[in-house]
Amino acid sequence: MTADPYPGYAWLRENDPVCPVDDPHLPGRMWLVTRYDDVRACLADRRLGNCAPVNPDPHPPGLSNLDDPEHARLRRLIAAAFTPAAVSRLRGRIARTCAHAVDSFAGRGHADLVAEYTRELPVAVVHDLLGIPKSERAPAADVLDMWYRGKFQQPRDEVKLAEVWDYVRRLAAYKRSHPGDDLPTRLIESGALTGDELEVMVMTLIGAGHITTIQLLGTTILRLLDDPGQRAALLGGDIDWSQAINELLRLDSPDHVAEYRYAGEDMTIGDARVGKGDVVLLSLAAANHDPNRFPDPGALNLTRDARPHLAFGHGPHACVGSHLVKLETEIAITTLFGRLPDLTLDIPNSEVDWGYAPTFRGPRALPVTFTPQEPTTSSSLGNATDQRNLTRQ
Repeated sequence: MTADPYPGYAWLRENDPVCPVDDPHLPGRMWLVTRYDDVRACLADRRLGNCAPVNPDPHPPGLSNLDDPEHARLRRLIAAAFTPAAVSRLRGRIARTCAHAVDSFAGRGHADLVAEYTRELPVAVVHDLLGIPKSERAPAADVLDMWYRGKFQQPRDEVKLAEVWDYVRRLAAYKRSHPGDDLPTRLIESGALTGDELEVMVMTLIGAGHITTIQLLGTTILRLLDDPGQRAALLGGDIDWSQAINELLRLDSPDHVAEYRYAGEDMTIGDARVGKGDVVLLSLAAANHDPNRFPDPGALNLTRDARPHLAFGHGPHACVGSHLVKLETEIAITTLFGRLPDLTLDIPNSEVDWGYAPTFRGPRALPVTFTPQEPTTSSSLGNATDQRNLTRQ
């Protein structure tokens, strides 16, 4: 199912679009929603809350697991850092990070682009956004291991979850004692945060800031390697990047399902009667392949108008960092193929190992070969010596 979930989604959309499902780790009834119109409506339906009625987790919920008014208040505090104008000021730093990453393997003529590129970049960028120098960061592989095993693996690894929170608290403590021109400092100085809300925000930004982008970069590289004609048109400027990224997001939604929703009252979704307290699982990936909304949904068409896609959600919990994800993807792809134009996948597409976590889909490894290139930069990945313009508002 992870390798190619779309035939299964198609069957569900046609035969059981609001389907009862089981989760051994979650009590009560759960429903999986797969049609575009139903998923979009549910994402905006205030009767479906993100906050679990009972939270057995000893740790505070993240931003995506809160409902209004707490969610709206905290979201407003960070929204200014993720506007198109604010994100565009990160372009230079992201470009340098991408160039340094490619330099680290360009001379070899071979690489695993997941381990050496798509995992490294988003982790570096989000730590830059938080104003965390390289000396205070855990290695990207360690950050990812903590997050996946502690937050998304089922059953989750409680030891790794504790490590996640220890790391988040350490970063928050660092920012309290080392203010800078960055988002956490502005949150602290605003006086608007209470209790452990700084830790919650750091947790949210690191988690959301790397997971989606890693999956999107991996699937985008695969799609473009498999379609040299559209790749050439995109890199040559014949196709608008914004339009292309929306189609890539639609075709390979990094988050296959949205955060759990909890029915606040008895309600009807499609033809199903959903009871108060039931869990509603919204399949973004299935919705984005609904042929009633996107004709020929399994085809990559970079000139398609895919803007109504749901890869970033919809409604009050739509991804606040969507502009950053798009910018990272554009720069990462143009840098990679610009430096290594003869990039070739070393294995057949059918042998790509897909995975990560139940709700995310991306390649675990992308072994490639190319003509070796001389490095063009001298600094190492993530060298955050110039923080001045990272998140200046």
